[in-house]
Amino acid sequence: NTNISCKIDYHIHTMLCNHAQNGMEAYIKKAVSAGFDEICFLDHLTLSEPGNKLSMAPSEVPLYFQAVQNLKNRYRHVISIKAGLEIDYHPEYIELIHSIVESFSFDVIGGSLHFPGGVDVVSHKSDWSKGEYETDHIYRLYFEYLDKMLDNDYFDFICHIDLMKKFGRNLPKCFEKEFDVIIQKIANKKLVVEVNTSGYSHPVNDAYPSFDILKKCFESGVEITIGSDAHDPENIGRHYEKVLPVVISAGYKHFCVFTERKRFLVEITAK
Repeated sequence: NTNISCKIDYHIHTMLCNHAQNGMEAYIKKAVSAGFDEICFLDHLTLSEPGNKLSMAPSEVPLYFQAVQNLKNRYRHVISIKAGLEIDYHPEYIELIHSIVESFSFDVIGGSLHFPGGVDVVSHKSDWSKGEYETDHIYRLYFEYLDKMLDNDYFDFICHIDLMKKFGRNLPKCFEKEFDVIIQKIANKKLVVEVNTSGYSHPVNDAYPSFDILKKCFESGVEITIGSDAHDPENIGRHYEKVLPVVISAGYKHFCVFTERKRFLVEITAK
């Protein structure tokens, strides 16, 4: 039923990723007090990273999955809680990704790209953030890897699709055609794009994706979901008041929610 309005946050991290604050219950309590109907834990799984400084290890996935199930059950009369993973795309680990995803009944899997071709485009300590590299070169690399990522089918939505602009290095005009091709591919594969509000807390001061990309997604028939990318309970639902008018003006009336990898639509609510 698409007429149910629902306040959701589909991108929440936990201490297992080693760079988020507080226990899982702190996030749930914050979401309840902020009037959320449904949240999704979407913690990092980055297999290409030795030492697991920014992600849970593969061996921790069962623990994580079970922890979310326990909380889902404990809070079932208070708030709907979903279990997901944010999996970093890395071509060498596709088989391992599939085996992990298929071993658990996750509600949703987000696909993300933080290290195209091994280049870090996300850390504020990275060369990219400091203005190193030629912008066009890194964008080209990013599109190449994003295109490869879209050849896979282990994920349901794409996280922060234009993350490259995080440090204010915006999409060069010459790449707009590439983005059109990517959006068409997303539409053909019936994948969902995440509206990620964390960008308003980054130097770029804009949501991922930008209004222009959102509008193209809408015109291509691509559905969206929304998440705060919370690494601290205080981040839950951050910047929704800024982003919801943008989403609605792009043409959207619904967000996607997920149960065991099946997609449902809920009305966007500003409550």
